[in-house]
Amino acid sequence: MSTVTVRDHRDAIEKGARLGYLARAAIFIVIGFFAFRTAFAGGDTMSEREAISEIIASPFGNVSLVLLVIALPAFAIWRLLQAVLDADGYGTGAKGLAVRAGRLISAFAYGFLAIYVGSLLFGVSVGGSGGGSEVVDRWAGFFGPWLTIPLGLVMLAVAGSQVGKAYSGSFLRFLSLPPAQAGWMTLVCRIGLVARGVVFAAIALLLLTGASRWNAAHPPGLDDGLAEIGSWPYGWLLLSATGAGLVAFGIYAIILARYGHIRSPDISRALK
Repeated sequence: MSTVTVRDHRDAIEKGARLGYLARAAIFIVIGFFAFRTAFAGGDTMSEREAISEIIASPFGNVSLVLLVIALPAFAIWRLLQAVLDADGYGTGAKGLAVRAGRLISAFAYGFLAIYVGSLLFGVSVGGSGGGSEVVDRWAGFFGPWLTIPLGLVMLAVAGSQVGKAYSGSFLRFLSLPPAQAGWMTLVCRIGLVARGVVFAAIALLLLTGASRWNAAHPPGLDDGLAEIGSWPYGWLLLSATGAGLVAFGIYAIILARYGHIRSPDISRALK
């Protein structure tokens, strides 16, 4: 395969990854805004799917829907490449494999979001009570505690990882920030990572303390984690701060889209 062809697919992967980061930014900014508003004005917290619906309901909804249909699969593919081909160079040590496993979970999560957005564009239902969902419903009650407790531990580890990245500044090795804006950009990134860590910790708490209430058919998500934070002492204050922090995480995603290092692997060589 020629060098030009290799460069072409790497360029496509890089552009897709950057577009995917922008889609991620839009979702988290919407979720964070509504969490912040809920803390003061009441209402419900928002899941990723509900955030997507809110984006699509905007004045530029049709354009946003088409962009999300392109961006979310591209981001899922990028996450998969990070996990399987180690695009970020984490290696095969214990820590590296843990990070890559997280990337793999993220790939599946954004893949499911991509399917959801595609169903909205083409008018295909992905819900209902088809055979697949009946199987999940039938076995979820039996496997619930066995799945939710390990998942809770994973979520707790992810929460610690997010806070650890914010404290150590390890995320900066994937960024080339302009010197004049590096100070405030780094601060925003740290705030966003901590806020996301807090939400994952809340989800872990739900899983570990109420395994019998959760199952494979309905695991707790971002909306449940934010609602849990709102129920804590001084919950309105914590929820508003977390909501603002998730907006900061969305800005962090925008910064990654613009200034992030996208180390696209040579797929053709990896498949040989």
